[in-house]
Amino acid sequence: MKPFLPFLLLPLVAAPSPRFAAEDKDVVQDFSKPLAAPWSVTSKTWKVEGGELRGTGDGALDYAGPLGPDFTLTFRAKTSEKANVEVKLYDETGAKELYTFAFLGKYHSVLDGVKSCILKGERFVNVDPKTWIYPGRTFDLEVRRAKGQHQMFVNGALGPFFVDEAPPGGTQFRLKILVSCEGKDDAVVIDDVKIVAKK
Repeated sequence: MKPFLPFLLLPLVAAPSPRFAAEDKDVVQDFSKPLAAPWSVTSKTWKVEGGELRGTGDGALDYAGPLGPDFTLTFRAKTSEKANVEVKLYDETGAKELYTFAFLGKYHSVLDGVKSCILKGERFVNVDPKTWIYPGRTFDLEVRRAKGQHQMFVNGALGPFFVDEAPPGGTQFRLKILVSCEGKDDAVVIDDVKIVAKK
């Protein structure tokens, strides 16, 4: 009789998925090496130098991971002049903006001041006037997401928080750290980016 075991095993072996799986491990970007996928930057002036991501003017650090639904993001940011640092979460295609965590350092006309805030889509869902950032100093910034709960921290101090009772569908996100400066020659430094996945 011919062996039949290999024929039984063949249907059970799944073909490799062409898409990335959501990260289930810690991701650390300390800029000790040149950027490589899934990391990228949107500004030609932003480059890895001296163990930091340095540049001038507006730009963004993009992480196309994708991320699972629950994680903690920490990083350091410094700007030479007034600027806003925003963490944006997109759906896994990168086409739809779902959440914005804005660490503001510039006056915002709608908020009537310099305040940190969380947006769902284009709607403000929480604003905090105590946790703003300013130029010339390095800030430790943190965003946490767990089971529909969202929190922001500046140097360990809790800022805006939001519980989403109707979270968007899907379980994976793309991440972008965006900096908006007052001038095109304003210096920007980002360092020690860490994403801790929640198991």
